[in-house]
Amino acid sequence: MFALVHSLTVFVIDFFKSPRRLEAENLFLRYQLSIALRRAPPRLRLRGSDRALLVWMTRLWPSLLGAGSTGDHPSLASCGFHGVLALEIAEAARAAKD
Repeated sequence: MFALVHSLTVFVIDFFKSPRRLEAENLFLRYQLSIALRRAPPRLRLRGSDRALLVWMTRLWPSLLGAGSTGDHPSLASCGFHGVLALEIAEAARAAKD
């Protein structure tokens, strides 16, 4: 029941969003989907261009990250990016060992 009410609420809220914001959100989600659907090694590796584009998009539209921003810089960990941050930390640790 809660899921149905939540879906209806999100639908009504989305109905009143500006067309530019919806276009930006669609662009962001399509790009994330294209990254996820690439033929990738067992662990998904973001390319430098992927990171640059995602940073650029989130700087232009900070609301794409959702709630959880502190100050001028959004907190990725509080926005559900725990897995990405863990992979980045593990990759940095491996690079430091080599």
